[in-house]
Amino acid sequence: MSVGILVITHEDTGAQLVSVASTIFEQPAIAISLVSVPADLEPAVLGKYADLIHDAIKDRDNGQGVLVLTDVYGATPDNLARYFSRDYNARVVSGINLPMLLRVLNYPQQPLEQMCETALEGGRSGIQLEQE
Repeated sequence: MSVGILVITHEDTGAQLVSVASTIFEQPAIAISLVSVPADLEPAVLGKYADLIHDAIKDRDNGQGVLVLTDVYGATPDNLARYFSRDYNARVVSGINLPMLLRVLNYPQQPLEQMCETALEGGRSGIQLEQE
């Protein structure tokens, strides 16, 4: 068993990242669940997406915990993930990018806390400025 992975982003950002990662890895060792939240989310449907995120965190936890990757710190997907992660063995890392996701997929057997550090390192090291 491995840590569950849940990607929560605005629109189809997460789906696109997972699609590219799946092409690179062909058969990722970790199953990834996705929740896409509309960018123009109306307050009247917030509860629907809150339920989707809650259920996704609950469903991904197979006893090893859940790593939740969100797109923007402090935005609705991130805030809902952080709110519900308190009830489970789940950690939220915001600022997902492709290097972060690829790094996580390279280490499917890591425990949750170590996988969080792997995600952070992958995200940070994937951002570089070319020096002249």
